[in-house]
Amino acid sequence: MVRRDIERIKKLSGILEEAGIDYLVVLDDINIKYLAGNTIDYSLVFLDVKEGTVNGLVNIMEAERASQVTWLDNIYVYLRPQTEYDGGYETVRGENLYDALSKVLTEGRVGIPYDKVTHRQYMQISEALGREVVDATEYLWRARKIKTRFELDIMVKSGELVDFGIHKAITISKEGVTEKEIADTVKCEMFKYGADRVFDFLIVASGLNSANPHWRASNKKLEEGDPITFDFVASINGYFGDETRTVFLGEPKNELKKIYEIVLEAQVAAVEAVEPGVKTSEVDAVARKIIEDAGYGKYFIHSTGHGIGLEVHEPPRLSKTDDTVVEEGMVLTVEPGIYIHGLGGVRIEDMVYVDKSGARVLTKLNKAYTII
Repeated sequence: MVRRDIERIKKLSGILEEAGIDYLVVLDDINIKYLAGNTIDYSLVFLDVKEGTVNGLVNIMEAERASQVTWLDNIYVYLRPQTEYDGGYETVRGENLYDALSKVLTEGRVGIPYDKVTHRQYMQISEALGREVVDATEYLWRARKIKTRFELDIMVKSGELVDFGIHKAITISKEGVTEKEIADTVKCEMFKYGADRVFDFLIVASGLNSANPHWRASNKKLEEGDPITFDFVASINGYFGDETRTVFLGEPKNELKKIYEIVLEAQVAAVEAVEPGVKTSEVDAVARKIIEDAGYGKYFIHSTGHGIGLEVHEPPRLSKTDDTVVEEGMVLTVEPGIYIHGLGGVRIEDMVYVDKSGARVLTKLNKAYTII
């Protein structure tokens, strides 16, 4: 059994108790990992709010693994009525997983995160239980937005992971190497470093491609004078690191150097603006004003950042339209950019942890104007 994040379970239980929810049931990998410390296939996990226990209703094939890789308090193996079993775990029989759940949760108010289940799953659960199942999305996100010390310790490592990845990418970037060659090499290196996942595509955007914020590494070869944007996302123990740096392969066009200094000023100012009590829209406004005052407002085409954790993009967003109040314990990205088609683009991104005094930067690579 893995080490338990007691703070996480207490926090979530308190939020759910206040909302009048007796049991939280989750079926998706991400929230199973949040509740149980690891994923379990073909299974569900439920939190007994009053008891503060985390319990798994697990597939027969998953019981032994679940006992070793999660912090579940109780493991129930669900079986069809005719199935024979002698595996040492308490069994619950039912025609399917949800029917088995109804034998365990015979009473009490049940919540599920609507944003992580299909309509069919919702109907199956509510019909099996024979009562209304309420939406717990808001309460789960309220807990997940504020990272525990356990989570922060992991995210410090995920920041180091993407630091390593971008540093490695810079060292192998030279004229004639393709974007894809860089991405593929670094992906392998990050797995060797300890990543359990490297995002499906790593952004290596050179030359004119850097004007595309979500460019996917291509067969374009690096050329003298190219801006190169590296935006790498990878996780350790399920928690993601996210970092972007833009460097130049030789001296770029003068305007690109000017753009870099504007984006850097905006990014540093926005990081400094992050502190408990400010609105995320106010942080966005700090970065946006600097870019707009420099005459490049129309080329800043996305929000300034987002929450991050078990998912790459989590609430809140640092955007014009999100007025979430920043709280101690949040982990956010700060990533303004300028993108001009026919010229190129620049983005600089750090991942920051919010403590009581402001933003603690978790990604440490140099971000001064750099020619390689």
